[in-house]
Amino acid sequence: MSESEWKIPSTIAIGLHFLLIAGAMYLPGLFDAKPKFADIYTVSLINVAEVAPEPVVEKAPAVKKNKPVVKTKKISPAAVHVKKVVKSPKKTVSIKPLKRKKRKKVRRKTKTRSRNELARIKRQKLAEALRQEEIAEEKARRALEELQRERELLKKDTFTQSAARQSAPVKKTSGNSRISGSMNLLEGQYHAAIFARLHQFWSLPEYMQKKPDLTAVVVITINKNGHIANMFFERKSGDRIFDQFVTKTIESASPLPPIPPAMKKQRYEIGLRFKPGSIR
Repeated sequence: MSESEWKIPSTIAIGLHFLLIAGAMYLPGLFDAKPKFADIYTVSLINVAEVAPEPVVEKAPAVKKNKPVVKTKKISPAAVHVKKVVKSPKKTVSIKPLKRKKRKKVRRKTKTRSRNELARIKRQKLAEALRQEEIAEEKARRALEELQRERELLKKDTFTQSAARQSAPVKKTSGNSRISGSMNLLEGQYHAAIFARLHQFWSLPEYMQKKPDLTAVVVITINKNGHIANMFFERKSGDRIFDQFVTKTIESASPLPPIPPAMKKQRYEIGLRFKPGSIR
């Protein structure tokens, strides 16, 4: 074929292909109506930053299962009545300086008073004890003086009797009278020793010493060794406390001086008369 012969069919073929492509592109838009869509906006909610590495999670200890919770009825709170606060009128401010109340130091005064009171009581007790000791010493001294006086009287009696015997003619005397005289002398000395022992413990309160009418008579029985075997009131004073002091004095003085062997007695009974100032 010649060159002019084949150009015509090739041109026709290219034109047909162009028409087919153009028809395929534009013809569907002409016949089909496209739906209108609203503008669509897309928002990215993903953080573009790098994801941190997952932390190493240690295994938690096994959790004990709790007991089922018992549902309790909810009690609605009681309605609170709110009182209206009435504002009091503001106090007028005084220009004068405030007078501060001076607090009296009561505690220190009470402490000092209690200490002074205790010291005073101690001084009184000490003075009373010293006074009672002086009274006891004075009574013991008087008893010893009385005992010494009785001894001197007995010596004078014996001296007088011996002088009378020497000056007077010799007379016969019975043995019984001589024995009784010596016994009376021994008993007198023994009584004085008992009184001196009791006076060491005979001490009364001050208010009782001002009652000279108080008198108690006690009869005691003394063993050979001086211990008191029996005691009873022949006559009470009428004052219970005075009688208690009498009993306490006798008990404190025991044992009394022992019975002299010359008296040749296993027991000796004696009556004691207690007065605030003396024992006879």
